Amino acid sequence: MKINYRMVTRIKLLLFLLVLVFLLPACQKNEGYGGKSTIYGKVLERKYDNSGQFENEYYLPEKRVYIVFGDEDFYGDEVRTDYEGKYKFSFLYAGNYTIYTYGECSPIDPCDSGTNEISINIKVLDNGDVVVGNDLVTENW
Repeated sequence: MKINYRMVTRIKLLLFLLVLVFLLPACQKNEGYGGKSTIYGKVLERKYDNSGQFENEYYLPEKRVYIVFGDEDFYGDEVRTDYEGKYKFSFLYAGNYTIYTYGECSPIDPCDSGTNEISINIKVLDNGDVVVGNDLVTENW
């Protein structure tokens, strides 16, 4: 029996390519923890008096801030702002993220729950990026 080495080489190459086709998607990193990127920003609160007149604004400490990974339906994590109103989410992969918090509804434009979601969308382009989000601006009536 004579071995056809050319045929064996082709079969090995075909098997190698099949393995690559099935393993490459497993190496793809989705949004979430495990990377080297960081997103940070601040929560700014604007205070109004009972008549609706602006009083002052300040960065809000101890405010809960949430992150949604990609197009998930639920938040992936939450942090609290520090004494300067800063939040930070570290060790993220590149991808799309939604950062949000809650603020009071205006008496001028009331809502059923009494709170409304304030959110920003952030795209991290490369693993290792540091992205500063716009301020999340809440209102206190």
